[in-house]
Amino acid sequence: SLLEHSAVAKAFDKVGESRVLGSQRTSDFRTKVGEILARRSFLQVRFADAVYVVGWRLDKGKDQFTGRNDVDPRETPVLDVGGGTGWACQCYADRFSGGGEDPAQCNLF
Repeated sequence: SLLEHSAVAKAFDKVGESRVLGSQRTSDFRTKVGEILARRSFLQVRFADAVYVVGWRLDKGKDQFTGRNDVDPRETPVLDVGGGTGWACQCYADRFSGGGEDPAQCNLF
């Protein structure tokens, strides 16, 4: 399926490095992330010129999967939008980091 394509898998792993931190990076984290439809997030923002977001914010020290469970505050992602929307934001932001696209063209609102 398209969701299993190598480009999607690569993006999924890169986003996971930024979002699934510390104690949350368990052997089943990919299953938990799948439950919030994170892979489709890449496809939603892959060629977007801008991304406008309405979502919930993660409180510092809460898990990034549900925003309800306590975790070390250092495990809250820097881009602190929760759920699948947060994964879409991270996919979009990652396009402009690490020598990718021009950061001046990142329009995340």
